Amino acid sequence: MKTKSIAILAFVALGFTAMSCGENRAEKQDQELMEANNDFEKERDELRAELREMDAEIDRKIAELNAKKEKADAETKIEIDKMEAELHRDKTQVGEAIDDLERATQNTWNDVKRATNNTADDIEKGWKEFKSDVNDAFDKDN
Repeated sequence: MKTKSIAILAFVALGFTAMSCGENRAEKQDQELMEANNDFEKERDELRAELREMDAEIDRKIAELNAKKEKADAETKIEIDKMEAELHRDKTQVGEAIDDLERATQNTWNDVKRATNNTADDIEKGWKEFKSDVNDAFDKDN
């Protein structure tokens, strides 16, 4: 009888230990999931801020071109119109990237982040050419 009682007691203790390990594992998984979600949200917020800054920069460039267009000759105005059209295309791409970011989930995050970074890189490369084009257009005007 004592042996049976000891066996039952040992079995109960083993059960509590197993349940405790399972709870610790579940808590650890919950913690990892929360950390992953926080990282996802933080990265998305940072990327969103970068894209909004890029959008504001496009608006500044458009305003700058409009100011220069007032003093430009007819040929230069045509060039400025082309540049403005390119900036509006860039603005549309940035807006689409922001929309994609808002719809992103943790499952789609890596793909959305990669596509968004590629869009931003392409636009920034275009801006380098844009600056050169603006200078060339106004050098012709003077």
